[in-house]
Amino acid sequence: MLTHLNDILTCYVLPGLILAFGLCFLFVHVPQDEAGLRGYRMARRMMSYAYLAFFVALVVEAMGVRLEMPPAQQQMLIVAMGIVQAFLFTMALTTLIDVQFFTWQRFGRELSLILLPTALVFAMYHLFGPSKSPLKGDFLPFLFKEESGGVFLLIVFYAGILARYVVLFHRRYTDYKRRMAGYFSGDEWERLRWVRRSFYTAFSFGLLALLYALHPSLLTNLLFTLVLVVYYTVFCLRFVNYAFTFHQIEPAITIDHSPSVTRHPSAPGDIAPEDDARVAGLMSRLASLMTEQCLYTKPDLTIEEVAMQAGESYRNVSAAINTCMGISFRTWVNTYRIERAKRLIAE
Repeated sequence: MLTHLNDILTCYVLPGLILAFGLCFLFVHVPQDEAGLRGYRMARRMMSYAYLAFFVALVVEAMGVRLEMPPAQQQMLIVAMGIVQAFLFTMALTTLIDVQFFTWQRFGRELSLILLPTALVFAMYHLFGPSKSPLKGDFLPFLFKEESGGVFLLIVFYAGILARYVVLFHRRYTDYKRRMAGYFSGDEWERLRWVRRSFYTAFSFGLLALLYALHPSLLTNLLFTLVLVVYYTVFCLRFVNYAFTFHQIEPAITIDHSPSVTRHPSAPGDIAPEDDARVAGLMSRLASLMTEQCLYTKPDLTIEEVAMQAGESYRNVSAAINTCMGISFRTWVNTYRIERAKRLIAE
């Protein structure tokens, strides 16, 4: 019973869903006149490749079982597909929270970083595998004489790649939260919290896949497949709907967040760092605006609205808050909201 159910899920249900979702990412229309969605279109194309790579891995695994391919070769192919998929997932999800992240130069560099070592392991396995004559005195040929030698090297490389991608994504997500806190006064950053959850869930699945490759069993494969069906379905729906969420947070992640308080102001209205009087004057005007017009009572207040009221540029207002207060725009607005709440409670 379990074997039959596992065969249906592994050979038909999961590959069919993955292929359908991959084609959906590739062909569902995205408005071409939306300049802000260029990064999303590229991210969705990479996500399509990730789904299709997973589909190929499932087909290879099924064919390997039917053709009685040596288990070591099956495992090496599956781990190699996992490496490619981790690369594509990371590039796509990071592009969603940082529209400046994707460049063809970075894409080519990262792709070379994973393909060259992977190809080297396969070449070494082909040259010094179990079926080849032994060479005494060399460690690498001796390592590949073992059935699991190539698998072990790929798994170590895969683990290193996953660790590197976690660090990369964490840094970009931290910068994304900083950008959102510097633009919105509310919790708009939570609109893309699903991106972080999706990334770390996929990372967890990558680790589970490594454990399964080392200790496969019918029950663990069945449970793992069921979880993958649910995850990839929910993720596809959230990813496709990103196009609607993006417009609500677009200003914060597409605007230039570099401070205007620089050694050489880029425009006549920019504030130089040595001009303390202008910075202090602007900060005083901002404080008056907040207290007299009660701008902080607007739930979706943005820094551009405050800048418009003050007759200054967004860059100057952001620089003044950061320089004088040492906090983000969101934290600054919330201090007024907290003080108002304290007064209301006292009254």
